[in-house]
Amino acid sequence: MDSYGCVKGVSVAVPSALNACPAIIRCMAVALALGTAVGGAEISHAQMAPHPRYAHDGSGPTPPATGPELRLTLPEAVYLGLRRNSGVRGAYLQRVLDAYNLHVAESAFTPRGNLLSTVDADRTGGSRGVAIDLSPTVQTLTPLGTIIAFGWDLRQSSRRQPDGGLSRGESALTLSVIQPLLKGAGYDTTMAPVRIARLQERYNQLRLKTAVANTVTDIARAYHQFVQTRQQIALADGALQRARDLEATNRALIAAGRMAAVELFQAQATTAAQELALLQAQSAFDAARLALLTLLALDLDTRVVPADRLTAKPVRIDVNEVRALAFDNRPDYLSQLVAIESARIGLDVARNQRLWDVSVVAGVSVPGAGRSGWRASEKLPATKTDLRAGLQLNIPINDLSLKQQEVQASVGLRQNEVALEQLRAQVDQQVRDGVRTVDAMWRQYTLSRQVRELGERTLAGEMAKLRAGRSSNFQVVSFQDQLRSAESGELAALVAYLDALVLLDLQVGTTIDTWGIQLNDPPP
Repeated sequence: MDSYGCVKGVSVAVPSALNACPAIIRCMAVALALGTAVGGAEISHAQMAPHPRYAHDGSGPTPPATGPELRLTLPEAVYLGLRRNSGVRGAYLQRVLDAYNLHVAESAFTPRGNLLSTVDADRTGGSRGVAIDLSPTVQTLTPLGTIIAFGWDLRQSSRRQPDGGLSRGESALTLSVIQPLLKGAGYDTTMAPVRIARLQERYNQLRLKTAVANTVTDIARAYHQFVQTRQQIALADGALQRARDLEATNRALIAAGRMAAVELFQAQATTAAQELALLQAQSAFDAARLALLTLLALDLDTRVVPADRLTAKPVRIDVNEVRALAFDNRPDYLSQLVAIESARIGLDVARNQRLWDVSVVAGVSVPGAGRSGWRASEKLPATKTDLRAGLQLNIPINDLSLKQQEVQASVGLRQNEVALEQLRAQVDQQVRDGVRTVDAMWRQYTLSRQVRELGERTLAGEMAKLRAGRSSNFQVVSFQDQLRSAESGELAALVAYLDALVLLDLQVGTTIDTWGIQLNDPPP
């Protein structure tokens, strides 16, 4: 390096203007030039094509599926999917938990017991003592809010001292009754958790219905797409055959001296384009096959084959009828009704919680003692009984949280009512759009079928004119492309119409009924 820190022995072209500048400027120019050279080397290295580990040299067609062949109709695909689809299986597993949660909520008025046992040992000076306590209790809640508790306290203690020993047993029966008069009192307030749990169970059933309906819709649309791509292969193969026929006709006309040889290039280009279209159709078919097998939870190597063709017939739909069906059957609309009813119960409970806590308390106690706890229990019937009764009052003062709960419940109820209004308008719009779409798709299908039929006749006439020398390749190829587009358009319109019917069923909420599916989910 020189005195300015520049690298010696590096030759870099520097403009003449810089040569007149101080040496440090020349060093900066050298560093910039070196950085540019290094950066260019890095870019050149990054432009090298990567070679994935899974890539092999050479090319060839993708090997076809080698699994067993399975012919499926659309109903068979739907029922097979309902048995194997992971989403449906998960929904049914969730229903097991939902059913147990309801059972727990409805057991609120079942007597509940508890058994508490303790053993204590101590040593004080020269004495040793042991105490054993056994306290079984039973408590129950009635639908009126009454709390009834029964307990038995059994105690056995003994102490050993240098000058003797002492053994003592105690036994006591207690019965207490607490009846709320304001807060927590009444059938509606006490039954509120059970009623909410039953509403939640209704919501869970609707959720299962939604999961099944969505799965059926997905399978039906995937099957339509699967059959469509398979028929697209047949259409592409037909177009390829027409292109080859045109090429053969061109060769014959050229051999007869009725057509210039240059005209053959257009026919050959058309044949190559149709071969490419056939490969693309086969790739789309394989993608649709994998999508359908995934929904059916089958081995992806299965060579599934559609057992029927796509057909359609016109369906007359009354808008007012399907609107009424949607409001009676759509799970999301019915779930919102359940949410409103649950919010009303919650508001009643919140209002009840703001009342004074006034309760009548009564109790019975039968204590006894003896040398052992068991003997003390035997003497209980002849022991004096202690009775007590009273009134318990608890008045909350300046507790804003109680008012807060009522405000939250009130606002929540109003929000659910607003959401119901919005959902009702949304359901109405979706049903009307669904009916309009079905009608429009049918008209498009009928028109596309007419276009395809006319295209076939036009192409046949143009081919006859070509053989007679009254047409050209350009005209025939144009009509072939128009026929290919018309065939694809007819098939796409047919699938769109079938999909529109399936989606309308989902929007109305009648998918389960349409397919005759019985959910293995008994009502609560």
